[in-house]
Amino acid sequence: MKKATIAEKDLYLIDGFFQQKEKESLTSYSTQASFSRNSYGSSEAIQNGEKPASSMNGKERWIFFHRPPAAIQEVYNLFSQLSEKLHVDVTTLPWELCDAALARSPAVIANKLEAASEESMEWGKHQDSNPGKRLPFGIPILYSEGMHPEQFLNGSEGRPWMVSVMVYSTAADFLPEYGLGTVFYDESQQIALRVNCQDLRLVLFEGDLFHSIEASNIPHGKKTWRISYVFKMILNPKRADCSPKQALFELMHHYSLEEINSFGHDFRA
Repeated sequence: MKKATIAEKDLYLIDGFFQQKEKESLTSYSTQASFSRNSYGSSEAIQNGEKPASSMNGKERWIFFHRPPAAIQEVYNLFSQLSEKLHVDVTTLPWELCDAALARSPAVIANKLEAASEESMEWGKHQDSNPGKRLPFGIPILYSEGMHPEQFLNGSEGRPWMVSVMVYSTAADFLPEYGLGTVFYDESQQIALRVNCQDLRLVLFEGDLFHSIEASNIPHGKKTWRISYVFKMILNPKRADCSPKQALFELMHHYSLEEINSFGHDFRA
């Protein structure tokens, strides 16, 4: 497990979370699943001509939810464990949000790519959520009556923490040096961190971190792919004195990597 901080926003990398049979289940699913919709990082990306990723349409996502591969089921189990250990309610963002340019942002999305240009990487720069600006939906307060304000500091005491959780799945011949990972940007919109695309790598990051799909570096004539399964989450505290962000930081320091990796599997029992 590794942790990074960009502009006071946290990012966690966890490798080795999944068992071999779960790895095989996700590889098999990723190879056979259909991705019939175009997906863009932002409305600006559409206007600038970004080459879209292939994504699931609504029907394909319902199939994904109805019969999730074993690896994704363990991600759900992890969410359940985090809910208990962090004293939060874990939900996704609303099913699908649209902006004025009719760019749609699903709460759960799977993006499949075979290539991406440097220009697409720049045009696709976006945030998954930004509670620092006015949210287009309401979040109920769980420890008293009413709703959280439309604007708040992400993950602060008593306020929700908006995060994204991503799992990579790759073709058997895909290598990390081929790119197509995720780049994260600092406050000056410069690349602060590149996360390599590694099969079954789990990444958790704050939703208001600017990020984009890394440009590809696949050898000419080589045909391969990678998929990112992304969940845009709300961790809503059940107590007024709870900061979900701080609670996760303390949790990750309290448990060993082996214990963290066993969270989802232990919950299955």
